[in-house]
Amino acid sequence: MNEDVEFYWNYLKNSNDDEIKNPLFTENGKRLLICLQEHPEKEAWKAREVADELGISSRSVSGGMRKLVNDGFVEKLNDNPVVYAITNKGKEITIEE
Repeated sequence: MNEDVEFYWNYLKNSNDDEIKNPLFTENGKRLLICLQEHPEKEAWKAREVADELGISSRSVSGGMRKLVNDGFVEKLNDNPVVYAITNKGKEITIEE
C-alpha cells in the first residue's frame, strides 16, 4: 500500500471525528441540495429536472434524494410521479464545497 494511502487510512480508522467517518452529505447530496437552494423560485422538482440541471442521471438524483429525505433536508411530495421539495432545514443549512 502506498505510504500516503496508508497514513490516510490509519487516520480515518483511528479518528473520533464523526463528521469524517459519517459525513452529513455525500458529494452527490451536496450538489443536489445546492441546486435546490439556488432555485428558490421552483417549489417542486422531478428527479429528471434536477438531473437535467446538474447533467447527471435521474437514477443518481433519486439515490441522493433518498438520503436527503431521510435526513429531513428534502421532502417527497408525491409518488407518481415522484416530486421533491426542499424543506426549511434544507434551505437554512450552509454547505461548504
